[in-house]
Amino acid sequence: MSENGNESKKYKYLVTMRWYVETDEALVAGAAETDEKLLDIVRHRKDGSKSCSTCPTHNYEGYGILDYHHFMGDKKPVYMSTEQIKD
Repeated sequence: MSENGNESKKYKYLVTMRWYVETDEALVAGAAETDEKLLDIVRHRKDGSKSCSTCPTHNYEGYGILDYHHFMGDKKPVYMSTEQIKD
């Protein structure tokens, strides 16, 4: 409680982020295997190394995977590519 007897009010928001990725293979949209492959790609830093377990890409509650070309066209920079991933 605050000094005047009122509880402080909390405001919650849902924030979504978008990462553009590319693969060296065509994937079937909506397939669980596809989702896992794409989520694995965003779990890497821009330099290709794996991101840490506390990074936002490891702690998601939900996700949506959309075909890049149908959604935003060809002009957006790619965040991560399978060619950049280091093992």
